[in-house]
Amino acid sequence: MVKRVAAIYDIHGNASALDAVLSEIENCHVDAIVVGGDLAWGPQPALVMERILSLSGNVYSIRGNADREVAGRYGAEQGLDDWIAEINQWCSDQLTEPQKEFLQNLPESVTLNIDGLGQVLFVHGSPRSDEEAIRKDTPDSEIAPMIDSVSQDIIVCGHTHIQFDRTVLGKRIINAGSVGLQSAARGACWLLLGPDIDLRETQYDYRHAADQIRLWCTHG
Repeated sequence: MVKRVAAIYDIHGNASALDAVLSEIENCHVDAIVVGGDLAWGPQPALVMERILSLSGNVYSIRGNADREVAGRYGAEQGLDDWIAEINQWCSDQLTEPQKEFLQNLPESVTLNIDGLGQVLFVHGSPRSDEEAIRKDTPDSEIAPMIDSVSQDIIVCGHTHIQFDRTVLGKRIINAGSVGLQSAARGACWLLLGPDIDLRETQYDYRHAADQIRLWCTHG
């Protein structure tokens, strides 16, 4: 059993946002970190991968749909739009072979026994697909077949980039939000678990981050 866990999802190649969250996590004295997928699809894929792979302690990473697509250089032949295919292939080109191999071999889920919460299932999209979205307003009837085989009472997901905490058919479903590609928040969103559920938002200088991203993309 672990006492406190930080869940960081949907980093999307934003190194500044990741650094801000990791700095805050250091002060939370967590026993483990769960990296919930979609690490490298974004402007600073190599920097983000370096940061994640350098983390010490108990770090559990799961695969997001973008990790699969970047590592496999998914393109039009997989049915993707040209602009998505171009980003996938550009991101893939920034990564080393070991980094791509890491992404390819990530598991689809991880389960941790957390103090005060019990068994918690971490997935990227839904328990049955890394592309399937569970939103804060998704009807219960649509979610039911996604979770009917889940034995855990708590499910943590991401993929949609917006935090929520709701209960569906007796299962508590929490979306950790996005660290690096926020849809609604102004800060970097993540989740702290144990013994309670705490949806966190870390402020960072996103204007400076944008300048750094432009500089990085221009000069590498």
